[in-house]
Amino acid sequence: MIKLLKLQKAVFVLIAGLLSFIAYKILDAYDVKGSIYFQMLAGVLVMIGALWLLYPILFSKSDGEGKAEIITDPTVKVPVDEEEKNAGTE
Repeated sequence: MIKLLKLQKAVFVLIAGLLSFIAYKILDAYDVKGSIYFQMLAGVLVMIGALWLLYPILFSKSDGEGKAEIITDPTVKVPVDEEEKNAGTE
């Protein structure tokens, strides 16, 4: 689902923020003066990642009935559930 909605980069940014925070905690334990910059970097990366995850919701298009339609990546094949297969054949 993450690849389908083009959100892989957002997840990578969140992971980078988490790793930056872990680096901050390690450096802070050893009283390194520059450790505060890792904390600031972690905060910025987490905020960017969170906003990036909201992108499909904020910029979705509404159809004629007023329902939101999220545009997905057309090159990704969507797996079809068994229930959807049965509903389509009946």
